[in-house]
Amino acid sequence: MKKHLNASYALCLSLYWMSACFVYGYTRLFMSRLGYSADQVGLVLAVDCAAAMILQPLLARAMERSDRFTLRHVLLLLCLTALACGGLLLLPQKKPVFVCLFALMSVMTMTLQPFMNAVGFGYLNRGANLNWSATRGVASLAFALISKVYAALAEIDLNCLLGLYLFCTAGILLCSLILAERETPTAGARTRAGHGSLLRTYPAFFGMLLGIVLIFFQHGFLDAYLYDIILAAGGDARELGTALLIGAAVETPMMLLFTRVKDRFGVGRSLRFSAIAMALKTWFILLLGSVTGVYLMRFCHLFSYALLMPALTYYANERMADSDRVTGQALITGAVSLAGMFSYLTGGMMVSAWGPMRGLLLCTLVGMAGGALFVLFSLRDRKQA
Repeated sequence: MKKHLNASYALCLSLYWMSACFVYGYTRLFMSRLGYSADQVGLVLAVDCAAAMILQPLLARAMERSDRFTLRHVLLLLCLTALACGGLLLLPQKKPVFVCLFALMSVMTMTLQPFMNAVGFGYLNRGANLNWSATRGVASLAFALISKVYAALAEIDLNCLLGLYLFCTAGILLCSLILAERETPTAGARTRAGHGSLLRTYPAFFGMLLGIVLIFFQHGFLDAYLYDIILAAGGDARELGTALLIGAAVETPMMLLFTRVKDRFGVGRSLRFSAIAMALKTWFILLLGSVTGVYLMRFCHLFSYALLMPALTYYANERMADSDRVTGQALITGAVSLAGMFSYLTGGMMVSAWGPMRGLLLCTLVGMAGGALFVLFSLRDRKQA
């Protein structure tokens, strides 16, 4: 296991992001072809994000306080629930039952993210020779490749999309049994401090979380309604697959080289630069109004999303005490989920009422405000550190 740790963990992360590709990239297409409107899809995604936002820190804190409820148990619980719901979706279901099952399946996948990161950082914190950013880069490449597969399957049969998702989730379950230790690998000394103590200990961190919420409000709109934006720009499902491929493909080199970037510029500078890039990248679409603008925006993932996400992950691991690290990771992904909840909930309404381009303009302005707020509190956090 130790000899092949990087390969094993890269496979585990790849399987996760291959399953997440369906939830984040193809929910709108999947549900629209089953007759659901943009408003209905937005409501489902908003509920998913709200539930994931609540579950992530609760499960993380419960895991850090308990000697019996471990990371392994969390991963098994989430994967098994997702598989059960997805399996039932392959059978004929009434519309309300279908929506509930799909929402619960999506929530489990969204909730998994910080715990997948925790597996890798658990090994790192114990001194194992694991290159986390490189394994995350491999996962981005897997996301890129699978996005084209999903696009092709969407033209054949929607059940094929769901079947591929279930295959990847089953792979996560198997990897979890092998990789995750029976003891919680990331927990340090047990603590009974709640989130209030975290606010007192890391005040600037919570200001940064507010900035993340605003930045990812814009990002969540792009995730959920990229298909609508591409349709407005003159494209179709094939262009959606290409756009997702470009974004995920350019993430790969940054993820592979992030350790060098971090050592050269530091986590703080990387965070600030990527936050600004995240806030400004959508102007390519707004100014060009074409599929080319969408492709350029996705290319900017190299300097924005691909840099911001590992930087945030390393920030929580380096800046926080051992007993707070998993909760810190969960709060970051919880902030992203909160942003997604608001963007999905209002995004469908904006698309229906104003069209995708005007909705994107409003989200861009919100994202720019979030970028400014994030930079401000990041500089304050640097002084406090």
